[in-house]
Amino acid sequence: MQNQAVPRKTMLAIVGAGLLAFCGVLVETSMNVTFPTLMKQFNLSMSVVQWLSTGYLLLVSLTMATSAYIQRRYKIRSIFIFAGLSFIVGSFVCGLAPNFMTLLIGRLIQAVATGYAIPLLFAIILQQIPVARLGLFMGIGGMVVGVAPSIGPTYGGMNTYLFSWREIFWFILPVVVIAVLLGSFTITQKIKTRRDTFDLFGLILLGISFFLIAEGFTEAGNFGWLSSQFWGFLIAGLVVMALFVYHSFHSDRDLLDLSIFKSPTFVLSIMAYFLIQLMNIGISYLLPNYSQLVFGANSLAAGAAILLGSLVSGIVQPISGRLLDSHGAGYPIRIGSTLIVIAMLLFAIFGLHLTILLIVFFYLIFGLGFGFSFGNVMTNGIKQVDDSLQQDANAAFNTSQQYAGSIGTAIMAAILTSSQHSDSHLSQAVLSARGGHHDFILLAVLAMTAFVLILINFQKQAKNAKA
Repeated sequence: MQNQAVPRKTMLAIVGAGLLAFCGVLVETSMNVTFPTLMKQFNLSMSVVQWLSTGYLLLVSLTMATSAYIQRRYKIRSIFIFAGLSFIVGSFVCGLAPNFMTLLIGRLIQAVATGYAIPLLFAIILQQIPVARLGLFMGIGGMVVGVAPSIGPTYGGMNTYLFSWREIFWFILPVVVIAVLLGSFTITQKIKTRRDTFDLFGLILLGISFFLIAEGFTEAGNFGWLSSQFWGFLIAGLVVMALFVYHSFHSDRDLLDLSIFKSPTFVLSIMAYFLIQLMNIGISYLLPNYSQLVFGANSLAAGAAILLGSLVSGIVQPISGRLLDSHGAGYPIRIGSTLIVIAMLLFAIFGLHLTILLIVFFYLIFGLGFGFSFGNVMTNGIKQVDDSLQQDANAAFNTSQQYAGSIGTAIMAAILTSSQHSDSHLSQAVLSARGGHHDFILLAVLAMTAFVLILINFQKQAKNAKA
């Protein structure tokens, strides 16, 4: 098994699925850098425009929550073609959108496509790649979904500066078409499908919970963190989430097998993964907007500031996957989480005195840390459950990844918005810098929390190995 070569057809299937997933995640964050432009064009506030990102990520999360069931019910090739065609339709709706609501509808259509494309990429890897090479290929998958959010602002900024935000959707269409054609001819079915009964009520509960929690953080930006609006939405969301968990454990219908959460090491892995992705999407949203609002940088320069760190992260992820294969998960994940803590502390310390060059340097450190840790945390976490639960573990990781992005965007936007409304005597640049600094402090706290969770997790794994 260790020397088993990966068939060329499997490699091409991974490329096709990877390209579609990459396009979905790329467009996901490329719109962030366009928010100041869209605010002026449609005469809307930041809290409204940011729903292009938050709403998109919410629906991606819900779609991913159904992916384990969908993969058991339908052939993955059929799911892939559906996702690809949906993405193409969504691109046309967005590119031709005459108003904000039409643009949001197009983004939601694309969200469904991305929500199925990303789990399919990892499903192909988990089902068809030998265990001895799993770390490398999961690293490649992690590179696709982890680096695209950071490249997105550069891509979006370039198009907005040189053309318009509509070109974000038009220029990516040929790549999507190539991905659909490639996957259609190479994706094969390795697992038999079965007809289970879908848990629609459970999905509704999960959707309501996700929306209420995300809306709570959005309301915090408008009314403050001590407001009844924030706490009302947050508490209601947590209550509905508890109802979802209770229902799932007492239902014979199929959505997501929550028995995966009975493994403490899996829970610690997915919690760390959630926080790492929250930081990744959060800072990918924050830095381009910070550069425009505080420095007055154009969209191209704002997006380009995080390009170097993104490229380094992409290069490192497959390398770190090889380290997992050869030395175990602890080595690369500890390195990565340490670098993330250092980067976020630097952002927090220099938050009121940042320059473009400092952003480039600090984000480069973050990119290195993200590259070493992100994909490997997922690979290590999936290994903590039985093989029969891999589809559910994959769905849970991908759902948490996207919901973390939704929450990360909402929190960063809420803190930035509340700061902009805090003092009418100061300029928006000063208030935005202050709000950005508060965001950086929160990100530093989250980085240290993820680091502690990772250390505890490996202590537990070491004890389990000795038992």
